[in-house]
Amino acid sequence: MSARAAARAAVQAPPSSESLDRLVSILGTDEARELRAEILGLLAEGLPADGRAARSHRTRRAIVEAMRTLHGEGDLRPRASLIAERAGVGKRTVWQQFADMEALLVEASRRDLEILMTMLTPIEADLPLDERITRFVSRNARIYERMAPGWRAARLHEPFSAELRRSKQRNSALGKAEIEAMFAPELRRLAGQHRIQLTSVLVGVGFWPFWESLRTDAGASPEQAQDIVAALLTASLTKSA
Repeated sequence: MSARAAARAAVQAPPSSESLDRLVSILGTDEARELRAEILGLLAEGLPADGRAARSHRTRRAIVEAMRTLHGEGDLRPRASLIAERAGVGKRTVWQQFADMEALLVEASRRDLEILMTMLTPIEADLPLDERITRFVSRNARIYERMAPGWRAARLHEPFSAELRRSKQRNSALGKAEIEAMFAPELRRLAGQHRIQLTSVLVGVGFWPFWESLRTDAGASPEQAQDIVAALLTASLTKSA
């Protein structure tokens, strides 16, 4: 799908809160509810209110999708002229829509969040442990493989952008809350420092940076990376039993 076609589809199909609501209901914490409000607010920002605003939104979305496509091709710092060419607009239009490259990256991170919300299917804590681990690893593999290009680009700019750092913190908080809820039966058996340590292990193994290291540093295939993550989660959780 071209950047323009992707932008049109995104405008015509606004993000649903269904997956987020299901996840928050499973987490059942005040922090999760606050994150829900923040995420829905971010997703609603900039949605067009009339025809003229919709045209501007389509242009912005085409620019964002063009940059995300270039990220997917391995260009994590594409020039504005190349982004404009891919989006089918003039370079001047890029800077009319976005104040600077950081603003464009922040908009791209919002688009990543929209996509993430469609993929983040909740996993109930009352399932058998092996099924929870299998679902968690399989689902996250799909998410990480799709989101990696944008997250790699954002990571390069995070030291210089408070907004991008906040985006990372928000995703991390949501992920940690999900891990604590999904593996609550095993975590409840521990107390104090042992519980904190196991939670840290699960976060370290289950989050994207470890997956990225397996894929790029260790050279593991997606299937191999899934097997490694599942084995480490199983060993950590069964050892605590």
